[in-house]
Amino acid sequence: MAVVYESASAYIECATDLKDKITRIDAVIDALMTTALKAAEKDSISEYWLDDGQSKIKTIYKGADGVMNSIRSFEQIRQLYVNRLNGFSFRLVDSKSLRR
Repeated sequence: MAVVYESASAYIECATDLKDKITRIDAVIDALMTTALKAAEKDSISEYWLDDGQSKIKTIYKGADGVMNSIRSFEQIRQLYVNRLNGFSFRLVDSKSLRR
């Protein structure tokens, strides 16, 4: 039996951990990319369905700009989750070890 979510955010929030949230965001972004391609053809009202067999989401957008804005927003949120999962780090390198 499939679970029907009212929005992508509800679908993502039901994830159990950060890896699952990232996976769900990736699924939403993939569905949005397909919608963006269709919206680019005609730039009219578009809808997308995310149906992975266990859950279903339906959203309607008015044009390609709305879809692209959503993709950018989900990508930013995804990067925040990746940063939380991996942590922040940097490495100092001595300039003498760099090739010139």
